[in-house]
Amino acid sequence: MGDRYPGDGPNAKRMSAFYEVFTRYGYEVRILAPSVEKGAAVPKNVILCPALPVKNKSTLNRMLNGISFGVSSFIVALGLGKADIVITTSPPALISPFGWVIAKCKGAKLVYDVRDIWPDVAWEMGSFSKDSVYGKVFSWIRDFMLWHADLTTTVSSGKVEKLLGYHPRGEVLEIANGFDTHFLENQDMPEIVEEFRLNEIFTCVYVGNLGLAQGLEQLLYVAQKAKEERLSVQFLLFGNGVAEKDLKQYTRQQDLDNVYFPGRLPGEKIYTVLRHAKMSFVPLVNERLKDSIPTKMYEALGTGCPVLLAAAGDAVEILEESGFGIAVRPNDKEALWDGFYRMYRSMDGIMQNRERAQRLMSTKYSRQSSAEKMAEELNLRYGNKETAAAGSGNIGAA
Repeated sequence: MGDRYPGDGPNAKRMSAFYEVFTRYGYEVRILAPSVEKGAAVPKNVILCPALPVKNKSTLNRMLNGISFGVSSFIVALGLGKADIVITTSPPALISPFGWVIAKCKGAKLVYDVRDIWPDVAWEMGSFSKDSVYGKVFSWIRDFMLWHADLTTTVSSGKVEKLLGYHPRGEVLEIANGFDTHFLENQDMPEIVEEFRLNEIFTCVYVGNLGLAQGLEQLLYVAQKAKEERLSVQFLLFGNGVAEKDLKQYTRQQDLDNVYFPGRLPGEKIYTVLRHAKMSFVPLVNERLKDSIPTKMYEALGTGCPVLLAAAGDAVEILEESGFGIAVRPNDKEALWDGFYRMYRSMDGIMQNRERAQRLMSTKYSRQSSAEKMAEELNLRYGNKETAAAGSGNIGAA
């Protein structure tokens, strides 16, 4: 990622775009980030802060990781001198109050950047209830940050509306996520095309976390139907996660010899996969996540890969605007199969919108254009200050 933060998580990508644009606007940007793997290159603008490792992805381990990073980032920030603006990005939610403490100590404006609203997204996914200890703790953090932030930013119009319902003290602005145009700087890798037979057989790919929130059983159902219909199709699930074992076991039980789990690939190889795959499957686990827009959808559309989307709400509107795929309701397996089969049969017509979709992602829905909007909004409100401390957020963590 050159001079940007090394990492491919959604927060790393968002903060990388902010850094790139903010420096062009004359800000001095310092990024406080958790410690990374040994040997990883760290740009000079990134200051690493110790954090307890996430040995497994349990809620408790994530909380300990967030708290330890929050404490260490506060200690490090005390020695960095003046800051005019502090940006804290959430999730993870637990580090946001430490961003408030840093801003208070520096006499800086506080920007609360919300990519997912916690604990709301956990309720929507059914991870825990509103009355649980986790629910109460995260609700308090959300409300505290909304009341103390000078400005709140979030990634979709649905999230803006939801946050306004919690009566924030400051304004709430939409600063969308989007397609990182630097992704197009990657080179096509013929060996990847050959290894996965991308030009030999109709390929549907999933790229991302193999977790409980993705609802990937839906894709295995489509694979089963495709096998029954004797379609020449392969399904490649790139990634890893807590649901990987169960997904593989189901694949073996159902003898789905058209499904493969190649593991996690770096972004430069995923570029080639998306360039040559016929379809990218992008799911949300249920219809309650109406204000969530999967970043993997932007990446597929921007690279020129049609999207089969299982979602409702804001994500559907963007896909329909691109004209480069089909959206169906989550967990409606018959509708998903129908959508897949229609795309399979009409791929020539869908591909006519390829350039249009790529152009839309590289302009209106790019991370860079969103970062430009963010910089302009900060200048409008606070002037072009000497120093921007971006951010106390868990930048670059998975």
